[in-house]
Amino acid sequence: MTKFAFVTGANKGIGYETVRQLAEKDFHVFLGARNAEFGQKAIQSLGMSNVSFVQVDISNTQSIQDSVKNILEFTDHLDLLINNAGIALDFNILPSELTVGTLRQEFDVNFFGTFQMIQAFLPLVKKAPNGKIINLTTDMASQTMFDNGDVHPLNILGYNSSKTAVNALTLGFGKEFGTNGPEILGVTPGFTTTDLNGNAPGGKTPAEGAQIIVKYALSETNYNGKILNQNGIIPW
Repeated sequence: MTKFAFVTGANKGIGYETVRQLAEKDFHVFLGARNAEFGQKAIQSLGMSNVSFVQVDISNTQSIQDSVKNILEFTDHLDLLINNAGIALDFNILPSELTVGTLRQEFDVNFFGTFQMIQAFLPLVKKAPNGKIINLTTDMASQTMFDNGDVHPLNILGYNSSKTAVNALTLGFGKEFGTNGPEILGVTPGFTTTDLNGNAPGGKTPAEGAQIIVKYALSETNYNGKILNQNGIIPW
């Protein structure tokens, strides 16, 4: 039976590579992107028959509902939902200089968008035998690791705190799902050089970052409600 996966924010970077790697593992992958032109170009460049484009802007409730309808035309279940779409708008901005408008914008996409995606696609994920939801996070969202200096010391309050809130979503839904499924977990690929950080040098390649996500996507170990990096479970 064909397995179905939906990856948001997947026209470039880690999302794009995640689509490729899952398609190579015989998933039918829905490549989600806000911009239809960029999404179609990504589909063309992949050139894989088991990848389909689905337009979705996770900051728009109607767009999310439309994406559910589009996917329901293909399948009544979703084995894997990867909430990869996210924004970071406050690089090089100190917390004291951050505007409330920018902070709201980051939470609107990263937190409220991810929340709505989980709720909207939960019925499809529940229908899969081993449905799994993966929320992309950052190790800088771990309050413990950030305070201890175990991670990159980028004090970007908007991005980091919106991802800390995503970790809270993961925990909250995980408590609800319990051992009955589906499984929800947060994954950080760690520092990866992408457009999100202005292609800052020295990070993993998008393909290397995606490998970490795909590893947990395919893992038979249950990590429900946990946050993970490449080495395993990390603290909140």
